Amino acid sequence: MKVTILGSGSSGGVPLIGNYWGNCDPNNIKNNRTRVSIVISINDNNLLFDTSPDLRIQSIKNNINNIDAVFWTHSHADHANGIDDLRQFLWSKKEKLPVYGNKKTIDDLKVRFDYIFEQNNSYFQPPLDINIIENNNLKFNDINIIAFNQNHGKETTLGFKVNNFVYSTDVKSFPKESEKHLYNLDLWVVDCVRYEPHYSHSHFDQTISWINKYKPKKAILTHLGAWLDYDELLSKCPKNVEPAYDGLVIKIT
Repeated sequence: MKVTILGSGSSGGVPLIGNYWGNCDPNNIKNNRTRVSIVISINDNNLLFDTSPDLRIQSIKNNINNIDAVFWTHSHADHANGIDDLRQFLWSKKEKLPVYGNKKTIDDLKVRFDYIFEQNNSYFQPPLDINIIENNNLKFNDINIIAFNQNHGKETTLGFKVNNFVYSTDVKSFPKESEKHLYNLDLWVVDCVRYEPHYSHSHFDQTISWINKYKPKKAILTHLGAWLDYDELLSKCPKNVEPAYDGLVIKIT
């Protein structure tokens, strides 16, 4: 199994509009961050988690030419507004693309992108096969996937577990019933937006405390804001922890 970090940045990316780099060194390519998403490559399938507004350029840069299914953590713009780029993956497939999200996410996206879900008397045929996540256990082809709730301020996001890997972006805290999915992972890609506490995201000290509690073999910090310079952040991380960067590939055996 292989995990590719397509995007590692917070909602505005790095640099922000206005060429604002914050604390980040603009000469370090690892500080140039698009909005968060990942691809898991497993059993000849590419599973995309979130459709970042930067999906087109992320796919080109990482040579992602095929997507077999999409899983949304939630409907916020930085995680969903690249949805239109999914059409490009369907031109050669000639079949609908399975997509998965909780009911709120699917409902939100249907309002904002109705044409991509339902026929609206145009020549365009909606390319998505909608699957609403109603329980924890999912199966796509022969791949078992667990979806679990995360607290994201006043919102609920989904974390996803595939084999012994978990993706936990956009999380402030975990409901007690979700914690069982976090212990002793091979790899955990987890939210860390800045050093100071944030009302809806985890911050550095809290994320490190989670890592110490749940004890993954390796952890990758993602959803990194302009406050977090790559080299400085890496210097503060324990040995089994490192910041994400766009294009990072991690193989799990």
